[in-house]
Amino acid sequence: MRRGLILLGALLALAACQQTPAPRQALFVVLPGDDGHIGAITVNDGKREILLDRPYAASESRGGVTAPVQTSEVEVRQVFGAALAARPILPVHFRLYFQTGSDRLTPESDAAYRAVFDDIRRRPVYQVEVVGHTDTTGVAARNQDLSQQRAASMRDRLVRDGIAAGAITTAGRGELDQAVPTARGVDEPRNRRVEVTVR
Repeated sequence: MRRGLILLGALLALAACQQTPAPRQALFVVLPGDDGHIGAITVNDGKREILLDRPYAASESRGGVTAPVQTSEVEVRQVFGAALAARPILPVHFRLYFQTGSDRLTPESDAAYRAVFDDIRRRPVYQVEVVGHTDTTGVAARNQDLSQQRAASMRDRLVRDGIAAGAITTAGRGELDQAVPTARGVDEPRNRRVEVTVR
């Protein structure tokens, strides 16, 4: 009889060890941003708080209990692959500068143009907004025209490089919306620019 009770106790212990865990009710994971930035979240189930502040730090809820869990980039991609693939690419803003009184980029901005082009090309669907600006030297009406010429020259270059013309809008703001506020007649290189927003 005693042997039977021991055997039954062992079987019950084994069965308890092999019980299927409760189904996962929720999984929270911190993902690094495209730029490498790491945010943080606090998971609170009403009984405890868990701070997740490292890449791929995770917490899950099972059977009403929330606890930290180990996860990896590979596992996250398996669990959330479809959702990650469907995420839109966030808008990116670029600022390129021009030579005085001209619609020609400075040498530094001419080199930086490649980053604008590369960002557009990585998007399956895109919209590009180009807004031209000037400093406050010269006549305001001439500066308005120059700002539009700067936006148009950027659009034309993107189109020559294979970007769809219909996906690009342009505008000129002349002396308005200065990056560096100045008085009239100030030659400020940071105001001679186009602002390019890619979304």
